[in-house]
Amino acid sequence: MSNLELTTRFLIHEPRAPDLPYREEHFGFKYTNVSIPPSEAVVVLVDCWDEPTIESHGERSAQICRDLIGPLLGICRSLGVTVVHAPSPPVAQKFPQWLRYAGDSELAPPRKPVPDWPPPDFAQRKGEWANLEAHYGEEWLPLRRQHDAIRSIDRTVWPMEEDFVIATGEQLHRLCRDRQIRYLFYAGFAANYCVPHRDYGVFAMRERGYCIIVLRDCTTSIGAPGLPHDLCTEEVLHHLESRSLAGSITSEEFTAAAQRIAGTMQAR
Repeated sequence: MSNLELTTRFLIHEPRAPDLPYREEHFGFKYTNVSIPPSEAVVVLVDCWDEPTIESHGERSAQICRDLIGPLLGICRSLGVTVVHAPSPPVAQKFPQWLRYAGDSELAPPRKPVPDWPPPDFAQRKGEWANLEAHYGEEWLPLRRQHDAIRSIDRTVWPMEEDFVIATGEQLHRLCRDRQIRYLFYAGFAANYCVPHRDYGVFAMRERGYCIIVLRDCTTSIGAPGLPHDLCTEEVLHHLESRSLAGSITSEEFTAAAQRIAGTMQAR
């Protein structure tokens, strides 16, 4: 089968032309061509939940799952791109597929050693140190617990029998090593929390040496007053792109590359 021929976007902190002053307003995107064998690629779906606690964020994520990620999965499966669902450990364990690459560290997680410094109460912000961080209000605790208990994967991106479900970064690494996968496409939520920061997220897997590509229209951030979600998402993408932690493409670009492969196969 032919390769996926893609052009990934990065943000470079240098002027777009040599005759421009070295100032931020002259920085710009750079694009690199990459040729990816489908058998060496995986799409990682982070926290594509059916029951997000934040209603506004949940409305956006549901639409992205329905309109963009769902159709993309059909394309990935037809190409032989491995589909991996990474919906957080409690949700992953609701699916039998999660056992395929589960090891002792997932089935019987070892206890973390207690560090000798700083003192435990300080490290955990307990007692006299509780004021060092903000705490969630008790009035919303029942709602969060309810969502945690019933949460699953959005039906529009529901795992197929041949898909994989993982709970940890080590489990994802185990799968990739076994299947000789080098390229990880990321989609899911939230762009400014779990996608980069989970132990199977962008930071951790880039640290392991994988090539990371974010599908930038297949994610969204959790916003805040004065920081709309689209601005937060752009900031995360720029951070990843400018540090070469990840390149990015759109789902449309991925689909176009897949269609070129299909056209090549038909021509034969």
